[in-house]
Amino acid sequence: MNPIKKTRKVKIIIASVGIVLLAVILAAVHFIGPLFGFWLIPPSPKAHGKYAISLMDRGLHANTPQWQTKRAEALDAIGKARSREEVTPIIEDALKVAGGKHSFLTTDEQRKEDETLFELPTSQADGGVVTVHLPGYSGTSEQGQQYADTVANALTASGACGAIIDLTMNDGGDMGPMLAGLSPLLPNGEVVTFNTSLGDMVVTLEGGSVKGGGTPTKTDAGATKLNIPVAIITSADTASSGEQALLAFRGLDNVRVFGQPSAGYASVNQGFPLYGGLLMQLTVGETIARTSEHFGEIPIDPDEVVSLDEAPTTAREWLASKGCN
Repeated sequence: MNPIKKTRKVKIIIASVGIVLLAVILAAVHFIGPLFGFWLIPPSPKAHGKYAISLMDRGLHANTPQWQTKRAEALDAIGKARSREEVTPIIEDALKVAGGKHSFLTTDEQRKEDETLFELPTSQADGGVVTVHLPGYSGTSEQGQQYADTVANALTASGACGAIIDLTMNDGGDMGPMLAGLSPLLPNGEVVTFNTSLGDMVVTLEGGSVKGGGTPTKTDAGATKLNIPVAIITSADTASSGEQALLAFRGLDNVRVFGQPSAGYASVNQGFPLYGGLLMQLTVGETIARTSEHFGEIPIDPDEVVSLDEAPTTAREWLASKGCN
């Protein structure tokens, strides 16, 4: 064969293989990219909506007749939408049926605003008792680390004989930094299990390192385990990851909960990016405590129902009964 023709043939083969590989890569990106928040081209309003609805088939209530009815209604409305903006309220409406009350949609702007509202936990030590106030938390990885270290360091440096964990203003967010911060009070091993449509996922703690729930977070102070009684105070505003912090203590000895029933958002959310900076938080399961109890959309009762004004005093009295004065 003529060397020139042979070289040309090899180049054609290489080019053909390259085109095929490129096509395969582009196809993969087209179908898998949205799971990571990446789109080759902006989706049409119909494609945008249908994709969101397909994700909702993983929702906590996706096997109910109500979802099948709402699903058909939503797809019909999406087919008539003229813009992605018109699709957004359709998605939000359907989301509450497929996932329930804990499911919601957020924008880039809302998430950036959360970062500006970042609030550090606070603590006070008084008479051998350390009280830690844990607010809700959503923010950057740096803020999460600061949140966790603040709590863990306050606990281990206090020299306290008992702890009060105030969750009354914890409306949720990222549970990883919360549990890492509380790790000096928690034993190593399984913390809770997420029972979801995608299978069971176990949240674990090893030293001060939390994995499987929220952002993986580690605190050095968490390696120091404190064998002290823990009183927890909850309110109707204790929600979502705030309730996960509560359930992390469920079934442990020397723990008692005071205050009011929680909000009832202990179900499990999974985030799915949608086009245009939207993030769909879909409820996909329930939480199983180490006691084997299931928790989802029902408020969690305290061991002792007292007013929020009386709860701190009642908690201190209980700690005193445990020898912490």
